[in-house]
Amino acid sequence: MTVFYFSSTGNSLYVAKRTGGSLLSIPKCIEKINTEGDFKISDSEVGIIFPVYGLCIPPFIHDFIKKLTVECTYFFAIATYGFFPGAVCGQLKETATKNGRHFDYINRLKMAENCITFSDMKNQKGDSPKQQKAIAAILSDIQQKKIFVRADSFLKRTLTKHHLSNYEFPTGTGITEKITISQNCAGCGTCVKLCPMKNILLENGKPVFGKNCVSCGACIQNCTANAIHHAEEKSSVRYRNPNISVSELIAN
Repeated sequence: MTVFYFSSTGNSLYVAKRTGGSLLSIPKCIEKINTEGDFKISDSEVGIIFPVYGLCIPPFIHDFIKKLTVECTYFFAIATYGFFPGAVCGQLKETATKNGRHFDYINRLKMAENCITFSDMKNQKGDSPKQQKAIAAILSDIQQKKIFVRADSFLKRTLTKHHLSNYEFPTGTGITEKITISQNCAGCGTCVKLCPMKNILLENGKPVFGKNCVSCGACIQNCTANAIHHAEEKSSVRYRNPNISVSELIAN
């Protein structure tokens, strides 16, 4: 089994690890596509695990799926989310790979909310019995190669359609215009290593942001000095899945 994943705070990475498959970082695969023009994978089972952004598939994940060539007998997708998933399952149902492969299994999985402009991170719990039960159920489905697509309600479809027409998370300046760096910054470079888009450089010992941001928030949530802040954050408390280390995310 091969599992493509993207994770900024560890939720999706934790689920990907639980599948027991061979893990491939989506940002690293995107780098290969950008240089070689294609990415092909052949395996018996292939999966994609990623977080919902603003009720939708993140644009760069959507583009990645459409540029990916997949040859497999079972193809699954799991979208992790915090407060509300939107119609992400319907979006995935309509999305095919470069060679026309559609998903056999599509599901969503509620995890801790990690949007610092929406929720206070001190209220988020990353490992509850209910969450573990939901993860186990999905992993059982995949093990049994269940054919299934989670349905989206009319409300979810309506809200996602509205959001797509006013998209908040295009690749570009992203959240960078609302980020400030405090004096706590030690210039350690952790944010540089964490950024999936290679959008951060150190200049004079301080992070400087470019214009290739996907608004993932990995730099904010995982700063070892808690020195990176968003102008609209609910508090300075940060979240990372308790089962995942910063070093594992750096390998993302």
